[in-house]
This record gives sequence, structure tokens and C-alpha cells, in this order.
Amino acid sequence: MPPPDECQICEHIIAQARHHFNNNVNNEAALQKELLQECHQLPPNEPASATQTCIDMVNNNIDKIFSDIQAGDRDGQTCYDIGACVTVPTFQTHPPRPTRGGRK
Repeated sequence: MPPPDECQICEHIIAQARHHFNNNVNNEAALQKELLQECHQLPPNEPASATQTCIDMVNNNIDKIFSDIQAGDRDGQTCYDIGACVTVPTFQTHPPRPTRGGRK
């Protein structure tokens, strides 16, 4: 079972990957370079090992990260697939609407 920070690091990286991809970083090498820079800018409250964990995660999984982002896979799936997270988050796109009365 991966440490919890690994899952958080992965989710951060995927969010950044999507951001960079949407801002015209459209090849794998350029995305990898951007993500490695992100690894060096993790919040200061993260342990020092988090930077190396992030770098290893990017370098070992850039093919999967890039192809998933390109395919528009939903958040969380990539991190689950590479073993960084143990569950796939379930997101509701819209809050449930209260029903009004019975149907006829």
C-alpha cells in the first residue's frame, strides 16, 4: 500500500499536467520538463523525500500520464493505475437535485 503522500503528490502532478496540457504543452518531453519543475515547487510543508518521490513518479510514468491526459481520462484514474493511490475517487458532476412531488 503506497504512503498517503504519494497519492497526494500524484493528484497534484496530474492536475498540473492537465493545466499545462490545456495551455498548449502538447508533447510528452515538454510535459515531462514542466512536471519535473513542479516537483521542485512542492509546498514547503511536504517532507524532503516528497520531491524525489515526485521526480521518480514523473520519470517512471510520463508515458501513462501523457497518454491519459491526452485521452481526457478523469482525475484519479491515472494515479490509481500507476499504484500511487489505492482507490479511484468518485466525483459527482452535479449535486443531486431534490425531487418535487411524485411522478404522474
